[in-house]
Amino acid sequence: MNDRCDVAILGAGFGGALLALLLRRRGLSVTLIEKGRPRFAIGESSTPLANLYLEQIARAFDLPELLPLTKYGRWKATHPELPVGKKRGFTFFWHRPGRTWTPQLDDYPAYLLVAASPHDAIADTHWYRPAFDAYLTALALRAGVRYLEPAVPVAAEVEASGARLRLETPGGPYTLDARFVVDATGPAAWLVRHLGHRPEPHPYLPERVAIFAHFRNVARADAWLDDRRDRWPYRPDDAAVHHLLEEGWAWVLHFDHGITSAGLSLQADRLPARDPDTCWRHVLARYPLLRALFARATPLYPLRMVPERPLFFRELAGPGWAMLPSGAGILDPLLSTGNPLTLLGVWRLAELLTRYRAMPPADALQNYRRQTLHELDQTARLLGALWRVLDRPNRFTLLSKLYFAAASFRETRIRLEKETGIPGFLLTDHAGFCRVQDRLLAAIERGQEPDDADVRAALEPFDVAGLCAERDGFYPARAEDVLNACHKIPASPEEVWAGLQRSGFLLAEPA
Repeated sequence: MNDRCDVAILGAGFGGALLALLLRRRGLSVTLIEKGRPRFAIGESSTPLANLYLEQIARAFDLPELLPLTKYGRWKATHPELPVGKKRGFTFFWHRPGRTWTPQLDDYPAYLLVAASPHDAIADTHWYRPAFDAYLTALALRAGVRYLEPAVPVAAEVEASGARLRLETPGGPYTLDARFVVDATGPAAWLVRHLGHRPEPHPYLPERVAIFAHFRNVARADAWLDDRRDRWPYRPDDAAVHHLLEEGWAWVLHFDHGITSAGLSLQADRLPARDPDTCWRHVLARYPLLRALFARATPLYPLRMVPERPLFFRELAGPGWAMLPSGAGILDPLLSTGNPLTLLGVWRLAELLTRYRAMPPADALQNYRRQTLHELDQTARLLGALWRVLDRPNRFTLLSKLYFAAASFRETRIRLEKETGIPGFLLTDHAGFCRVQDRLLAAIERGQEPDDADVRAALEPFDVAGLCAERDGFYPARAEDVLNACHKIPASPEEVWAGLQRSGFLLAEPA
């Protein structure tokens, strides 16, 4: 069979499905190609930036049906049938092998809770990807996107004048001509590899292995901090929960329908065995309270093991094609950076392809490539620095504030409508911040310890969340911190107050 369209998109994960929906909304003909679902995908946790990007996309493309997906309260009220988890922030617990967990480690809190929202109604969300991706695909189909599943690409010819894809489908060979093709296949990077490009090593992150599954009956860790309940910014497990270990770290994401996503990200040279079950049992056996959380847990399917190598594709776009950031390289999910980066890539490509009717010029594609690579490099470098101090709570807490300060500063500017156009990720487009952060991270890469005062001096001009204060490991999302920092945004106290009210920060939104 032969067919044609303006844009062909390989991969119907959330990025590919959302891009298809946006392009169709702007009048382009789109074919979305998927080899088969459902499947597990690392990248289930949203952040305030991810949800703010999605909200801006919904308004820019006149898609109000996306708005309920941007806040936990709206999601639960509008889509009770769509599985979701509540994410109030980032929770970290530090463990030592063979020792039961205690709230203090080396005279420092063995925990860190950084709130992303002040109450549940505007909390972020964990996306149960089998259902979330399918829902976005259904929206795309309803908008008029052509959908092929199962369909496996076997060949591609791509030029500036257009692309020809050859697919295998249950009905036989299928040839699709498109003016432009987008690789949304994630780490598989099918199109980019088919075009002859290969990823290049980068020096930031170590080589890792991820072991993961969905489980039932995973216990909660809230009780570990029960004696500090009066200072909780949120229930500790209502978050992306990180258990930081000697050989890597574990994640735990609780969904409301009784399923928990959990996994390990381990240094490849610390891997205790070659099969996932043995690795999983070995690591849990070393950490008593982590083992207790999974004492009654049962996986829904066999544990998966996936290598995570420090590689990036440097060619992200060319005549007639582009790829989403999710395929450029595997970033560690430590700070949930993958989904907001993918959303920015979707937004930029949607604007680019609709502006040029699916035939963007070379300079526009190169600008997309440069911007995306810069954001990926900056993010990988920060994550790599955090990996170097992963098992040291005092250093990790201080350095992680570079991320939390940049994120909260950008979030606040978006909420106050101070950003024009498509914003950058964190503060990767702020030359002053990048310069100072690069200096601090370079010192860590050389094995040196940046002075605490230097890190706080870097944070202070961008701290709108009270991060420079010592708060015994608990950092709530408070209006007074934003108001006290209004001169940094810059905005008047009246503008800040109005923006916080408008965003639902001050009062819970009605259901």
